[in-house]
Amino acid sequence: MKKVIFFLLVWGSVNTTSADEMSNDAFEMSLQDLLNTEVTSVSREAVLLSDAPAAIYVVTADDIKKSGATSIPQALRGVPGLHVAQIDSQKWAVSSRGFNGRYNNKLLVMIDGRSVYSPEFSGVYWEVQDYLMNDILRIEVIRGPSSAMWGANAVNGVINIITKHSADTQGGYLEVGAGNYEQVFGGFRYGGKLSDNISARLYAKGFERDDLDHYSNDSEGLHQALMGVDTDNGWTHYQAGGRLDVQFENAADLAISFDAYSSRMKQIYHVPNLIAPMYRASASDDFKHEGWNILSNYKHALSATSEFIVKLYYDYTNREESLLGFHSHTFDLDFQHQFMLGERHNIAWGLGYRFFYDAINTHPNIVSTVKEERTDLWSAFVRDEITLVKNALWMTMALRFEYHTYSKEEWQPNVRLMWKVNDQHRLWGSIAYAVRTPSRVENNIDFHNHTLPPFELNPLLSLPVRIFVDGNEQFDSERLLSYELGWRFMPHHNLAFDTAFFYNDYDNLRGGFDFNISGGSLSHIDIQVPFINDQKGHNYGFDVSTQWRPHESLKLNVNYGFIQSHFDGLQTQNTYAPKHIISLQGDWAITDDISLNARWRYVDYSKVIDAVSRVDKTIDGYQGVDVGMSWRASPNLRLSAYGKNLFENSHVEYEAEQFNVPFRVEPSFYGKVELEF
Repeated sequence: MKKVIFFLLVWGSVNTTSADEMSNDAFEMSLQDLLNTEVTSVSREAVLLSDAPAAIYVVTADDIKKSGATSIPQALRGVPGLHVAQIDSQKWAVSSRGFNGRYNNKLLVMIDGRSVYSPEFSGVYWEVQDYLMNDILRIEVIRGPSSAMWGANAVNGVINIITKHSADTQGGYLEVGAGNYEQVFGGFRYGGKLSDNISARLYAKGFERDDLDHYSNDSEGLHQALMGVDTDNGWTHYQAGGRLDVQFENAADLAISFDAYSSRMKQIYHVPNLIAPMYRASASDDFKHEGWNILSNYKHALSATSEFIVKLYYDYTNREESLLGFHSHTFDLDFQHQFMLGERHNIAWGLGYRFFYDAINTHPNIVSTVKEERTDLWSAFVRDEITLVKNALWMTMALRFEYHTYSKEEWQPNVRLMWKVNDQHRLWGSIAYAVRTPSRVENNIDFHNHTLPPFELNPLLSLPVRIFVDGNEQFDSERLLSYELGWRFMPHHNLAFDTAFFYNDYDNLRGGFDFNISGGSLSHIDIQVPFINDQKGHNYGFDVSTQWRPHESLKLNVNYGFIQSHFDGLQTQNTYAPKHIISLQGDWAITDDISLNARWRYVDYSKVIDAVSRVDKTIDGYQGVDVGMSWRASPNLRLSAYGKNLFENSHVEYEAEQFNVPFRVEPSFYGKVELEF
């Protein structure tokens, strides 16, 4: 592959006679332009960022380019109130306002409005949510519930990755790079016009990423050595896709996009057993995760104040992982109609249907009473944005109804208020009720969670105890009642503050303290622990983003998030978030052709469930610095170099809740060449 990339680089360097020039390194938008950016994730229609009644933050295409992010999680580092942590070479933990983890289930992630939710655990496999980073228009991040608009699982937040219109990606684009962790990567895209009203693009990308070092204490290290387990966790990924945009003469347009990918990943994990003294074994896994999807969006304007949108997508996924392998099919149909009723009511309503089918591959430690499963999700919503005072005060009332195979009927209401005090001050508030519907694991999958050595459960019990966590058909939705208050203040055209306060009250959370002795033998005892809704708690805090542009060539950001958590008893999911997360970002266009960027972040300590001992474990706080420099060598050629996680020793950022072992994140470096033609 390295020879192929070298050939493409040489070929591209001598073919730079292009009509489209690479954009200038000066910042593409002023601070005022950013606040006037239209966002769609808050109310399912375009509103100005400054007028959105939610804690929303936008990662722009310029932010992504300057940061040198090579993946979507990397691009999200620094978003206020968002906890982003790397677990190993492929895996990430991303959450808003707590409940982070490998299997975080309270954050809805979408790509162009297409949910990338996995029904197996109600979360996201971040390692296969990828795209050519240069073709991402922006990433809209909502901290806080948005279930009334987007449905269950949009409990603690929404991340919507929005790609560029194909008309904005005309001509050719090539990128290649190499480094120590980012061993080699490359991407190619070509766009063109098929007619005056039809544009399209195709892209392909691939990369190889190195292992992270396995972290263990002495006893675990000895165990690894005795077992001779390969600790490789490297990653190879290939992806291709495209987009077609059609503009019809009757005020309608159609967008069709598709993606196909194949990942080869290595991992090691612990599985419990009955062999003393460790009562667990380590194993390695070299597996493939592949899939494809197709999405169509049809929008038709019926009048100047009315339009409807029909979205249809299909997704196929096949994960050949030893522990929880599966293949799944997802079909989704969504209809939305928006119109004005008089001068005061902006109404939107819609209907939706989602079909899931999956089949899992059993493992000695993970089995299911239902190998193949079909679930259905029916939904309907209505939203009314009411103008109380023209150009000054708006109230948004929204209600969503869903019917899911597992949890049956769910109602999710939301009321938001936006007050434009004047051009400098905006205040908003929200009260929302949201639910997180049960996953496949919680409904009908049983797994051998861990084995307790003799005498640990009871001083009189001389036999090891196998603990099985069982899916439970009676397991119900988790619930949240959230209160938010926000303030946006722009004292000067080059200085802005955005602050949001929140209080989240959780109920019916997943627990598992009811148990029964189900059997055993002369050598061990078996205990079954079903998933139940027996926990509750609350958290509160605030996050603030400060943006300052003292000069047109200099941009500074300070983002800070604070959260305090109080939950019942022992964690059965990672309820606790780092109390403090701080990031400082600076981008400087030194000249028209040379730019420098630096990002510092600090993440406070956090508590996680130890994958081996099953008790609370503390992940130490850490900090890191990312630095990058970019040089536009010619109108079509850009050279850049980046250092990531600098000025900090190798450290663990997060650990998966189940089975997987911890790895250390280390400083890394890479260089990149970009060519447009």
